[in-house]
Amino acid sequence: LHDALPICVLILEEMGFICNAAKLQLTAMYKTPRRNHIFVGLDYHMLDINLQELVNMIPQIDTMMPMLRSFRGAGEFHLAAETYVNSKYELKTSTTRGAVSISGKDLVLLDSETFGQIAKILLFKKKTENLVDSVSVQATLFRNEIDIYPFCITLDKYMAAVGGRHNLDMSFDYHISLLRPIYLGVDVSGTFDDLKIRPAKCRYAQDFRPIIRRDVQTQNANLKNMIDKALKRNVK
Repeated sequence: LHDALPICVLILEEMGFICNAAKLQLTAMYKTPRRNHIFVGLDYHMLDINLQELVNMIPQIDTMMPMLRSFRGAGEFHLAAETYVNSKYELKTSTTRGAVSISGKDLVLLDSETFGQIAKILLFKKKTENLVDSVSVQATLFRNEIDIYPFCITLDKYMAAVGGRHNLDMSFDYHISLLRPIYLGVDVSGTFDDLKIRPAKCRYAQDFRPIIRRDVQTQNANLKNMIDKALKRNVK
């Protein structure tokens, strides 16, 4: 069959719905310039989402941000992204770009072997439940790389800054600087099957404050601009 098809454009704009897991709002665009080259753009916003349920609802999030599996509690999730897929709806990672924002308050950091190793180096005290006051994570996705921009996490009397890069092949390179009550650093790299955790020089200043980024809003604006142009083309 010839690859050329009449261009089909489907648009969902600010469709809201509520389920047991969260309140959701979706804006999406689907376009078929060629049979094996299908465009998908979306802005997906969830409020009061249980972070454990989020990973169950969107398994790909676990690939993008595996750290989420370590948190329990409710938060806010916002994803704005665009990509092309083939006729089997398989992702073409070379065309993918997007931004993610995740925030939450009064979360529980679940105990794990990885957390135990990091906590030992950073001199954390062992507790049955590790309560996190708040966390706000922002990341951008380009092709097969996810940049996790430095963010702060507060745990009891401890505050740490975390940032790094995660790849879709599940390899990663993160740095954690403990900002208080003492000043220490640790590098976490490799894969979950071959994890390397080493003491390191702190990369983030002791008075570090995260920079507020607008990547999700920018990606959202790009999608709305494409939708606006597509709708205008249909007006005669």
